[in-house]
Amino acid sequence: MLAARARGLGTTFTSFHLFFEEDAAKLLGIPFEEVMQTGLIPVAYTKGVRFKPGPREPVGTIVHWDDW
Repeated sequence: MLAARARGLGTTFTSFHLFFEEDAAKLLGIPFEEVMQTGLIPVAYTKGVRFKPGPREPVGTIVHWDDW
């Protein structure tokens, strides 16, 4: 993903296609009965090059240690 970004390509990790895993396997030529898919990384040219970090919650609001 970093190498693609260095070449002006955008990527993202997704597992949404797993709702249609068998169809995706057939489309991509993956032997469905032998290989378990866990993710897909689409690669494409982007509309722009102004990338920035996405909005994030403060870590203290989402991480809990020995309590909830």
